[in-house]
Order: sequence, then C-alpha cells, then structure tokens
Amino acid sequence: MPVCRGILIRPCLFPRIKLIDTLLNLVFPVDCVLCGIPATEREFGALCRGCAEGFVAEEPPFCDRCGYTAPSIEGLCGRCRTGETRFDFGRSALVLDDALRLAIHHFKYNDRVSLARPLARTLRACFEREPFTAEIVVPVPLHPKRERERGYNQARLLAAGLGLPVHPNLVRRRKNTESQTGLTRSQRRLNIRGAFEARRRVDGTVLIVDDIRTTGSTINEMAKVLRRSGALRVEVLTLAGIGVLRNEQQTPVVEFASR
Repeated sequence: MPVCRGILIRPCLFPRIKLIDTLLNLVFPVDCVLCGIPATEREFGALCRGCAEGFVAEEPPFCDRCGYTAPSIEGLCGRCRTGETRFDFGRSALVLDDALRLAIHHFKYNDRVSLARPLARTLRACFEREPFTAEIVVPVPLHPKRERERGYNQARLLAAGLGLPVHPNLVRRRKNTESQTGLTRSQRRLNIRGAFEARRRVDGTVLIVDDIRTTGSTINEMAKVLRRSGALRVEVLTLAGIGVLRNEQQTPVVEFASR
C-alpha cells in the first residue's frame, strides 16, 4: 500500500529518538506482519522488536565453501567436491523457518519494503562475522518487466544495507524466465541458463546478494557470468538457504510463487 511504502523509507532519515517514533506511530500506525501487535519501533519496519529479534541465525554444520546446511556435513559438500559450485564462498544469515518465510513473503509481494532495514541488518551481521572479502556488491537482478510490476528489487534493497558499493546494473537479466517453483534442480538449471549478462568488465572480489538460495542454480549462473567478465573471486550472501535436498534431481523444490 502506498502509505506503508512511504513510512518504510522516510523514518530512516530521522534520528533514532523515541519522540519521533511516538509521533510517527500516532500518524501512521503499523502492526507487526508476523504477530499483529503494534510495531512501535521504526528501526524494525513492519515488525515488532520481539519478532525482529526472534529470527534464528544459521549455524554449523554447513559446507565450508558454499554454506549449504546438512545434518552431518564435514568440510565440503558433494556439490563443491565435484566442482558444481561456481562461486568461491557463500553463507546464509538465517534459518528459513515459518516466521522468516512469512516476513520475506511480505517484503517481496506485499510492498512491505520497510522490512529491508531489519533484514539487511542480519545480512550485515553475517557479512562481518564470516570471512568475506568482497569489495563490491551485485544484487541478483529481476527482469525489467517483473521489477516494473513489483516496483522494486528486494535484493537491491538488502544489498544497500551492507555498507559496500552496490552495482545494481553490472549484471542484467535479459531473459524473463518462468517461475522456478515446482521445478527439479536440473529443470531449474536449464530454465535459468543464459538469463544473465554482464554490462562491463569487473575486477577483484564480487559479492552476490539475494533473499533465498534454494538449489543454487540462479547464483551459479550469475557467478559464471561474473567470472567471464573478469571477477577474480565470487562470494554469495543470502538471507536464508534451503539445505542440500535428498533426491533433489527428481523432487520439485517448493518455495515462493516467483522471483
């Protein structure tokens, strides 16, 4: 809703003073999208403090390289051992539980862009905690048609909170791919093939940012494009990731309706 979108961004420009929050809450009351109680602290967007601080950080065991979680993994996962992973280092900040899934859904599809602020804070904490070395950030791009329909790119909003230079136009999505929902891992790989192209050369270490990493097909395709364009190292940071799936070649992956 237009009112919600307005309050999402503007409060970031005010000092963090309790009086300001009180006045804004009187004029633009907002309820927490997860539990429904008043969201009175603007630094948490459309979340109350309890829900914003209730997300669970991703912890080991996970692959040393790509960061995919598994019940009993040591060192590298099978994908990284076989060379299937096209990026050099990756991590997901949070466990994808029901609360986070709902928050991301509101963020992406219900114009709750105020959620970018608390969600980006968790990304930054993960970036500072883990051994990332990136110098610039490239958010996963949407196809222009899809971005016009949504009004924003959620990955770009998340990337803006990391404190690094963001290059949203370095890679463009030239192919308006079909939804990945319900596709197997091999189908996803075919669906996303050739979807991206780099607009210029790039040097050094690049960080790809997105909201959720499932099979990694999208991230791998972007990493290949960045490598061909000169990137020496490609790193990946997402809000959440779905762990290595059993029988993943045959089993469709269930996630959101579209990017």
